[in-house]
Amino acid sequence: MKVLKGITAGVLCLTLISEPGMNLSFTGEISHAEASTQTKAMFANVKTNVYVNRSTKSKRVIKIPYGARVERLSVQASWSEVRYNGKKGWVASRDLVEIRKTEVLDTKQTVTMYASRSTKAKAITSIPANKQVTRLAINKSWSQVKYGNHTGWVANSQLKLRYTSETFAPRAYQLKEDAPLQNTYTTNGKMLVSIPKQTIVSSSERYNGWYKVTFNGKTGWVNGKYLVAYTPVSSTVDPIDVAKKIYGSDYKITGSGYSITIDGQNQYTGMGPKVLVIEMGDREDYARAARLITELHGGNASTLAEYMWSARPGQRYWSGVNLGKYEISADASGGVVVVW
Repeated sequence: MKVLKGITAGVLCLTLISEPGMNLSFTGEISHAEASTQTKAMFANVKTNVYVNRSTKSKRVIKIPYGARVERLSVQASWSEVRYNGKKGWVASRDLVEIRKTEVLDTKQTVTMYASRSTKAKAITSIPANKQVTRLAINKSWSQVKYGNHTGWVANSQLKLRYTSETFAPRAYQLKEDAPLQNTYTTNGKMLVSIPKQTIVSSSERYNGWYKVTFNGKTGWVNGKYLVAYTPVSSTVDPIDVAKKIYGSDYKITGSGYSITIDGQNQYTGMGPKVLVIEMGDREDYARAARLITELHGGNASTLAEYMWSARPGQRYWSGVNLGKYEISADASGGVVVVW
């Protein structure tokens, strides 16, 4: 046990790797204005500041967190005028990335493309029935579309949606139930692997309601019906208080922040910012350790506890297994190590 405690103590010296704060409420949008004057939906690819003028020396209006959606109103040199949370100001253009949304539509019948939103406007070209066009903007009952090398306006009533494709800031999702990861965005695609319930995944691309994700080294598509937006556990939680609530007075709990040691009569648990080691202990000890991890870092405690219990030396998962962001394997002490 002394050897394990020495190893664990070294692990606990790891510094907490703070993830950028994320505002995860962003989606692509089609602007309801002509392309020449439309605003653009953007997201912040770093945490950045909005200023009154185009200078970092001017008054700061508001901070924009990483991943937040903003409206870009105009661009001047290396600065972009944006609107965020009802406030307007200037931000360095390099700190923004465009949210891209592509809508591809089919023509219902042979249609005429016009130079402006009127059948009295100049006719640009005729588009045959069942041809694909890409929508650039919407204005009332008209859509500005691109067809081949031509760009112009077509009545919405003459178009039907084929598919929508979006790219956006990386967003975290949690599986509501076990779901297939498929090689394409259709229900008859080949299943690459099954993703367990409660797994946390990230996606920045959506196609007709299917999300592109990577799990256990495999990249594919998951139907959006299996996903729910994931909200990280609040960083204001005191890990020591959480541990005391879970373990009670029968255990000696020491440490600070996310570096904690828990001594019991027949078990020892050491937790750092990104790792937990449990030495020996019974099934209830593993359940407590899993609950400690998930209350601080998210996930399903009962599922994690079962995986941990099955990862002890000689058990089903002793050589290692992944459960979402958690990597679980047997430890030389006879217990289990969980890394995230």
